[in-house]
Amino acid sequence: MKKTLFFMLAVCISLAAAAYRWSDSAHAIGVIKVGGGEARHPVMLESGRRGYILIATTTVIPPYRGDVNVVLEGEPKIAYQIHASGPVVDLGLHRWPQFKDNTLTGLRPKDRTALWVEMKLPEVDPVCGMTVKPDFAGSIYNGVAYHFCSKKCLAQFMGESELYTDRDRARGKYTLAFYDKATGNSVLKIPIIFKGKGEANDAGEHHH
Repeated sequence: MKKTLFFMLAVCISLAAAAYRWSDSAHAIGVIKVGGGEARHPVMLESGRRGYILIATTTVIPPYRGDVNVVLEGEPKIAYQIHASGPVVDLGLHRWPQFKDNTLTGLRPKDRTALWVEMKLPEVDPVCGMTVKPDFAGSIYNGVAYHFCSKKCLAQFMGESELYTDRDRARGKYTLAFYDKATGNSVLKIPIIFKGKGEANDAGEHHH
């Protein structure tokens, strides 16, 4: 009886975790192929957070073989780290290529990969848009920390906070790009778009 209850509890927790969507994360699916692969859809992330995680899973389409460099492109530059992910228990059903120094090595047709991309956005003054260090003047508004390039911007924010709290800390278009190491040719590009709160999405379902 205890084993049955434990199993049912584990199933419920797993289903709840699978159904929940973290607002700072997304899942992208794409294919790596000669001539340039494609993602199923662009990744859309709501701006206003300091960090995000993108899970990118890919399949290698024949006849592609080779090593692939993975980089995050876009302006302004943001800090990021990429980690490889594999199955908790490897049943040997799929081959998992090695990932080191942002490079997938020895890709073969029908290989599958899973990468975790951690993105950390710079702190931006909500008044003037300048990138600032968090150790300067700061303010808490509705539980969110804001930092400023000068006391002038801080004073302006304090006087008209509602005008600046919806202003994006980072906004724009980025790309998780996959390049063949030998030729430099693109084999996959995954668009990443930071959007404002409540901003309409023209690309359809996007978050996962």
